[in-house]
Amino acid sequence: MSTGPTLGAGMAGDAEVPDLRTRAEWMIARVEGDDPKEAGRLVEELRNAREYPLMLRLAEAISRKRPDEARNRRLYGQALIEQGQVTAAIDVLERLAARLKPDHREHGEAMGLLGRAHKQIYFDAKDKASPTARAALRAAIAAYRKPFEREPPSTWHGVNLVALLARVERDGPPLRGAPKASAVAARVLAALDAVPADQRDEWHAATRAEAALGLGDWDTVHAALKSYVGSPQAKAFMIAGTLRQFTQVWSLEAQPAGAELVAMLRARLLAVSQGELRLAPEAVMQARRLPEPGRTQLEAVLGDFGTSTWKWWKTGLDRAAAVCVVRSKLGQRLGTGWLVRAGDLGRTPADELLVMTNYHVVNAEGSHEGLTPDNAEVVFEAVDLEKVYTVQSPLVWSSPPERHDAALLRLHEPVQGIAPLPLAKGLPLVEATARVYVIGYPGGRSLAYSLQDNALIDHEGPLAGKPAIDGVVRVHYRAPTEGGSSGSPVFNASGWEVIALHHKGGKLGMPMLNGKPGTYAANEGVSLASIVEAMKAA
Repeated sequence: MSTGPTLGAGMAGDAEVPDLRTRAEWMIARVEGDDPKEAGRLVEELRNAREYPLMLRLAEAISRKRPDEARNRRLYGQALIEQGQVTAAIDVLERLAARLKPDHREHGEAMGLLGRAHKQIYFDAKDKASPTARAALRAAIAAYRKPFEREPPSTWHGVNLVALLARVERDGPPLRGAPKASAVAARVLAALDAVPADQRDEWHAATRAEAALGLGDWDTVHAALKSYVGSPQAKAFMIAGTLRQFTQVWSLEAQPAGAELVAMLRARLLAVSQGELRLAPEAVMQARRLPEPGRTQLEAVLGDFGTSTWKWWKTGLDRAAAVCVVRSKLGQRLGTGWLVRAGDLGRTPADELLVMTNYHVVNAEGSHEGLTPDNAEVVFEAVDLEKVYTVQSPLVWSSPPERHDAALLRLHEPVQGIAPLPLAKGLPLVEATARVYVIGYPGGRSLAYSLQDNALIDHEGPLAGKPAIDGVVRVHYRAPTEGGSSGSPVFNASGWEVIALHHKGGKLGMPMLNGKPGTYAANEGVSLASIVEAMKAA
């Protein structure tokens, strides 16, 4: 047993262990002496929270101590898949399945993940008819089929088999000896219906929804989704898995009814705790064009809060239009910017539209590995992927990284048809339910909603704030931003209003605010109100 803290909430000496990431780092450093069950539970917690890099590190640490622990090796394989290392995952999972008896619980889990790994290779292939893609497709179907054809049939293997078979039947060419998707779907539904109500696990409704797709039964799809997506206890991990299947395998966005369903699921994922979305600009454009589903349809999937969830989601999509990628004229992506009305910053002419980003992204000298204005350009990708705006020199205003880390840009060509982001009048209260939302280009990739573990931790604003830097009010929050998110807007939960400019992040070691002792895992933004005050004083 560990001699350190219990991982639910504990203490390490006098230092509080406040969150999942900190607990994981603590366990990784001490796994040699810790309770294997406790460590294993934490690996699953990390998976459910979609903290895959930490999940992989902890599973690796456990494997070095206990290489034959089947459950951890299976989770290790899953973490590899989630990190895009599918061939390494296949090696791990094939060895695990080969040494376990078919009736061992982890054998079926390993086979299912093997199916998913091969399926990913198939869907990643540009040419689905290539020998490599067809071999991966056959391997995925075989991995799912073996556990499904045992008695009693495994329904989660079966529903994945349904999805692949339906895709092959739709797109071709046919696979010799493959069963019909509809026949497998009917058997899956029959097996699900045979499970007593008090013995149904949390995946029962999700599996039923996807099996019903194999029969084209949309009423059953909606009813099944509502029972877990519309629940107040909805889990991000489950909704994300359903979305991945519906978009990657079923291609539901290619049909109107399916596109609306996918949008509703995305809206719900965005609203649940630890939900995270990464949407390509084209997907944002498509979602913004969708008409609002009828109230009955929204409630059929999202429950009583369907209409409010949808409107909140659409507001967030509209805010994404004003978020731009900041890149060099050679195309290197360095960060994020966003459109703001000059008058909202106390500047004139009031209706001029300017771009806010970090000083370390764009500054007059190109210092801090940033761009000079002459070498910078911005693109509002959620509106037009091809329209490029260049930046005027000098900057309108700037403040260095040790203060506000902010730069205000004027573009050579005025932006037309994009509404600027609204600014919040103040910071939210720091309380257990407070959340923030970040839209940006993490890692220089496509537009992303970074929402995982997005709790507002603390800030130096009213009522109890004690700014450590005169005139600078910092905000701390947990949202999984990374390089490229620099300059992103940080929104409140109530109206998608900007409360802060994202400044920097750190998994661990961020000093606490307001004179509190110790450090924690946090990201840091600078309050927009303090930036506005600094501009007025300049």
